[in-house]
Amino acid sequence: MVKDFGKWLLPLLLAASGACLADPAMAQGRGGPPAGLPAGLPPATPGGLPGGFPGGPPDMPSRGPPPWAADAAGNRVDGIARADAVRSQAMAEPERRRATARYKADPAAYELDRNGALAIRGEVLATGLDGADLAKIERKGFSILRRDEIAGLGTTLAVLERGGTPAAKALHILRRIAPQGTYALNHVMFESGAGAGSAPPRARQPAAGGRAVRVGMIDTGVAPAVGSSARVRLVSRNFAQGAGSAEQHGTAVAELLARAPGDVTIYAADIFGPDPHDGTSELLIRALGWMAGQRVPVVNISMVGPPNPIVGAVTGKLIGLGFTIVAPVGNDGPAARPLYPASYPGVVAVSAAGADGRLLPEASRVRRVDFVAPGIATVAGISGRGAEVRGTSFAAPLVSRLLADRLDDPDPEAARRAIAELAREAQRPRKDRRWFGHGLVAESADAR
Repeated sequence: MVKDFGKWLLPLLLAASGACLADPAMAQGRGGPPAGLPAGLPPATPGGLPGGFPGGPPDMPSRGPPPWAADAAGNRVDGIARADAVRSQAMAEPERRRATARYKADPAAYELDRNGALAIRGEVLATGLDGADLAKIERKGFSILRRDEIAGLGTTLAVLERGGTPAAKALHILRRIAPQGTYALNHVMFESGAGAGSAPPRARQPAAGGRAVRVGMIDTGVAPAVGSSARVRLVSRNFAQGAGSAEQHGTAVAELLARAPGDVTIYAADIFGPDPHDGTSELLIRALGWMAGQRVPVVNISMVGPPNPIVGAVTGKLIGLGFTIVAPVGNDGPAARPLYPASYPGVVAVSAAGADGRLLPEASRVRRVDFVAPGIATVAGISGRGAEVRGTSFAAPLVSRLLADRLDDPDPEAARRAIAELAREAQRPRKDRRWFGHGLVAESADAR
């Protein structure tokens, strides 16, 4: 299937006016560039156009599901068979255990979907519905819990429920009532990293010309101390219910984004909080809308979760408009399965290595990886005393910063060039090449 898709994609890249926008974030770096592409660029693979969508930048579907999610199994994209499209599949065992533990701790707040992913009980996300659709849905016994225009995305997101009906069943009922809408469970995501650690990683590439860098992150709350340096400006916004608070995970990610030389403004969206409705697809979508409104060129999302059609459509639109989204592949080791948002088309997927340049044992072994960066670091953290962190969550911000150093504003062509430049700088290992994508792009202090 992949070969068939490649045969279709190459002529399109050569013939279409948007061919120059081929996105090397989806390439896996084998061999030279296809004929007709600039020398030095990684070869194009399925999803080579911005956002991984045939034909270039996509719009949010006003009616019906996004093209890549044309069927539940994710096997067709605009009528083209494609084996590596976003698919619905059982979660890897570590993710299933984590989801099950949280579900058992509060079954009134959560439910598990058929693949073992965690979701908010009874809630269904919906886009592409007008007033008449929603009135029809309400007559069938559904309630509209929340309905808002997502700033920066030009779409309206509704959260629906039907009292006492599990979300998975409610979703199927909604598809029968208003099949033109796009629906998804309100999945819950998890941070992709944990405590452990060694020496701090150091990015090799400082900001060009001493200019201020702008980079975004969607994570837990960040300690205000991160913005205490004269060269670091922290712009925070809380999307979770209840008062936001600093957490170790988000603080570590922010510190790593700020660690390279030069002035930097970090836009930090907190989607985690004290309420069970934290870390959800809904809050992630709202945070992405904020990033779009702020015109932040690179957004780091150090989280993992299941595929979600609406989140996938939103990321696809943003990538098509020139935003660069970076995410970790996860920490499920050799038994890993694709996690999201890293596995959405066009997202820059990052794995993690130790000081010796080898993949961390827990780093997910998945084919969909673009870069590897050091995943072990010592950070000041919320205590200020120094804390050790480890995992793909802490490799992703190094790649995000390296890309943000090259980008002033969201722009498809500039993003393509930045990723291609980083790919040319990457160092490929002698072993385990298939898990390194373009290669290792940052050094650890211990490795020198």
